[in-house]
Amino acid sequence: MNARQKGVTILFLLVLLLAWALRLYRLADQSFWYDEGYAVYVAGRPPIEAFFWSSRDVVPPLHTALLSLWLPLGGRSEFGARFLSAWMGTLAVVALMRTATDLHTRHAGWIAGLLAALSPFYVWYSQDARMYATQAGLGFLATAVLIRALRRPEHRRRWIAVALLDAMALYAQTTGGFQIAFHGLVVLVAALYDRQWARLRRGGGALAGALLLWLPWAVYALPFWRQNAGYWPGQLHWSFILSQAWRGFVTGEVMPAALSTIAVWVWGLMGVGGLVVLVALRGKAGWRTALFLSAYLAVPVGLMAWLFHNVPKFSPRYLILASPPVCLMPALGIAVLTEHTEHTEHRGVLRLLGISTLAALATTATLGLAHRYTDPAYAKSDFRAAARLVQSEITPDETVLLVPGHTFPVWQFYFGPTGWHALPDDPILDVRHVLHYRDVAPRLNAILTGQGGVWLVEWEPWVVDPTDVVATLLEQIGDEQPIALSPHGIRLRHYRLNRERLPLPTEPVVTPAMDGATPDLPLTLRGCALPSSLPGDSPLVADCYWQSTDDLPLHLSVSARLVDTAENEWGRADAPITGPYLVAGRWPTGQPVLGRYIVQPPAGIPPGDFYRLRLVLYEPDGTFHGTTEVAPVVIEPPTRPFTGTLDVPDGGVGPTIRLEGLTLEAAVIRPAEVLPGDEVRVEAIWRVDGPFAEPTLWVGDAGSAEDTVKRRSPLPTAGATGRWHTGDRYRTQTRLPVSPYALGGPTAVWVGSPAGRGIVGTVFVAITRTFALPPGVPPLAYRLGEQIALVGAETSFEGITLEPDRGKTGGRVHVVLYWRSETFIEASYTVFVHLVGPDGQIYAQADRPPQDGRHPTTHWRPGEVVVDPYILEIPADAPEGTYRIVAGLYDWSTGDRLPVRDAEDVAVPDNAIRIAVFPVSRADDCSYHRGRAAHPPAG
Repeated sequence: MNARQKGVTILFLLVLLLAWALRLYRLADQSFWYDEGYAVYVAGRPPIEAFFWSSRDVVPPLHTALLSLWLPLGGRSEFGARFLSAWMGTLAVVALMRTATDLHTRHAGWIAGLLAALSPFYVWYSQDARMYATQAGLGFLATAVLIRALRRPEHRRRWIAVALLDAMALYAQTTGGFQIAFHGLVVLVAALYDRQWARLRRGGGALAGALLLWLPWAVYALPFWRQNAGYWPGQLHWSFILSQAWRGFVTGEVMPAALSTIAVWVWGLMGVGGLVVLVALRGKAGWRTALFLSAYLAVPVGLMAWLFHNVPKFSPRYLILASPPVCLMPALGIAVLTEHTEHTEHRGVLRLLGISTLAALATTATLGLAHRYTDPAYAKSDFRAAARLVQSEITPDETVLLVPGHTFPVWQFYFGPTGWHALPDDPILDVRHVLHYRDVAPRLNAILTGQGGVWLVEWEPWVVDPTDVVATLLEQIGDEQPIALSPHGIRLRHYRLNRERLPLPTEPVVTPAMDGATPDLPLTLRGCALPSSLPGDSPLVADCYWQSTDDLPLHLSVSARLVDTAENEWGRADAPITGPYLVAGRWPTGQPVLGRYIVQPPAGIPPGDFYRLRLVLYEPDGTFHGTTEVAPVVIEPPTRPFTGTLDVPDGGVGPTIRLEGLTLEAAVIRPAEVLPGDEVRVEAIWRVDGPFAEPTLWVGDAGSAEDTVKRRSPLPTAGATGRWHTGDRYRTQTRLPVSPYALGGPTAVWVGSPAGRGIVGTVFVAITRTFALPPGVPPLAYRLGEQIALVGAETSFEGITLEPDRGKTGGRVHVVLYWRSETFIEASYTVFVHLVGPDGQIYAQADRPPQDGRHPTTHWRPGEVVVDPYILEIPADAPEGTYRIVAGLYDWSTGDRLPVRDAEDVAVPDNAIRIAVFPVSRADDCSYHRGRAAHPPAG
């Protein structure tokens, strides 16, 4: 052995020592999490029972059996249970070193071993008591032996070893089947490439033997596969599986987001770079190695994406047997760059590139390990700390609730076999056992009878308690106590019970909805549990119960809004109807399902009993499904004084307005421009300095239309400001109607009380009123009913369209009507303007309120002349002859036309005023005969 070989051997030993040390370092520091507690629990059962438990979880029994044999020797502690995985994880590093050596050189072997030794992913699962390190050690070793067996296919013992190792990898976890598929592809390609059919016979026999060895357990476990309910129905896309697998292999999921992104890109680029280097510098051998490594990763990932696309549950650990290329691809590339090559003129550059690559990979991996060992954010769920805390604080009259109940193995390991209850009482996870009110209330009544308190221990409770119904009901019957420590990954709550509130009723006690039915869904809101009152600076927590009678859309959302009786909104929260973890399409029919909505009112909300909770149902695509309300919601004064203010833009109040003991500090008026009859919203802040009379706000000053000015109190209920006291400050929202008879232009918004008044700001009313017929307009004198007159009309033509090839024409007629109101009009009438042909048929028409609804008859002032334009499109195929334009008014609700009389008080036929008469003819050029439109006389 020369000096170089000795040096490489020393590196091998150092890497192996490093891998062993990293896997033993702080091995027992962290608590068991659920999976580890379950593994230790099952391994502690009698052999037959352990075999059954393992199979029921659809996990082959090899690791359980090994752990059962080891625990009596190593001890039932965190260190003892994880020591087996640490040993297997070190074996995995040895196997990768062997594989890299056989694929390239011993130099590549120690580099691959170093990267694997530092891998946060491998270290994490080498310090986990579950089966993943065992599967990795056996599976990686199977691949290493397969490479050697393909080189010397005549060695039967190697093929036997391949069969046994592949079978053991399968017996560690069923995903070992993906590796067998990869091995089968390698054997087939190798046999076809070299035409050595002995490889195919013996390799195929070895892999078939592995499957036959696994078959007895598979047949036994098949019924459990069909019963498995550890996930909801759904799908995973292959790109998600690939990206998540690569990220997990690189980062071990123990890196912050920024470092994780950097590491994923560094390892990805270096991996691809390694393949490129192999292909570019190693010729055919490099091509074969690059294809081998690509298939090593792609085949398991592709098979999982194909076979399990309907299983929406994935973790990179499921594909741990596909992870070696993450280390092997860059390791072989680095080895090629740093070894002596024929490219002697570039040797220095290549070596520097290889060393830099190794340094970058080792640095990112080391940083990940630092987070794995020291950053509490990436620690395992701390059941140990939770159990010790409860043990130290629990009183003899208290008990413990576990949610979900299948976490009992790890809780029992730390807390003991008694003093706790599981909800639901399932030995393994079953997502079909979702907790709802009718499941939980009777169970709590039975468990808590005679108890003075309860501790709630939750780990990923959204799986079986997605609506948080257990904690909600405990809040109803107890008072939550503060907890000094919050163990990582565990939600721990402590309640002292009020026995007067027990037992819980069989159905939820709620304030009924004002109208609980949803018109287009088989869904009813039974009601909401609301606080009797709450301070204005506290969130409104509404526990609402829905009930369906049939299938619902998969996803439904609710917009929970705190509104007052004047339709002002005081807070909003949008969320899935029963939270992010339970979609509506999976509700049980006929069962009350809890939805909790938390609405935070704005600071300064005034106290009162004029609020209600409005729930607006919709789908994420915006499809609306109705609205329901629950009332009342009573707001009390805040616990802390309101100190905020408004961002006052132009048009807001400038100097303060004092009305005796009440001061208007600031106000904002929206919108800045309105039409007559619209509303403006005034948001204001008030300060109470002493006794005061309730003020009012209004738009427009008193004048000839004084009776149309509507004054409003700042709050929806008159007199509600009586709850305001000296020193208080509140925010109000007041909707003020703009008079339908407003003259237009800048209009003042006022505030006043018996103590005086002041201008809050201005709003622009977008209307121009005229009271005379414009010069040059042909006058008319028709009366429509008792209140309206048509005093003028104009018509003109434009935009004639020619179609000579078809012999058809078309055109456009502009009609302007001039109405005058004799008095205020209470009814809104619709205008009709019809183009009537020579055959008495209507060829064009316009039916709508005056000015296209912008200026309805209910907004007209006495004596006002209203200019009302219309456009009639003449059809291209209109027949020749004399046409007339007629107009009038009618009541849209009944269709009855207003009676029309001319200047001589003669009734007009059909109550249709003839506006114009004109001929239409086709000349040689297929155009209209442009005769002058004849206006009939007014009388």
